[in-house]
Amino acid sequence: MDHPSEETLKRFASCTASREEARTVVAHLLKGCAACSRKLKFLIEPEPVGGPSHDEALARFDRGLLEAMETSIKPTEILRNLLRNDPWPRHGEKERDGD
Repeated sequence: MDHPSEETLKRFASCTASREEARTVVAHLLKGCAACSRKLKFLIEPEPVGGPSHDEALARFDRGLLEAMETSIKPTEILRNLLRNDPWPRHGEKERDGD
């Protein structure tokens, strides 16, 4: 069985293969070549994102975002608005239609 070259598989994976090359690769894969299927799968799958080198930076970002959100919240203002608007119905009451 003639296998497509590594370069042909790369072109096929990146959608830059000629029409004839693409047909040849598809026909070959349809014959059941496990080796070329594995190569193609490896070429198509994206590399994993992140990893240990990014973990600390992402954790710092998360902490900074949480701190920014927490400092922007004014509990007294939120409580005042909640008490003024009372958006939640009390037990046994029907919900108001946005008075």
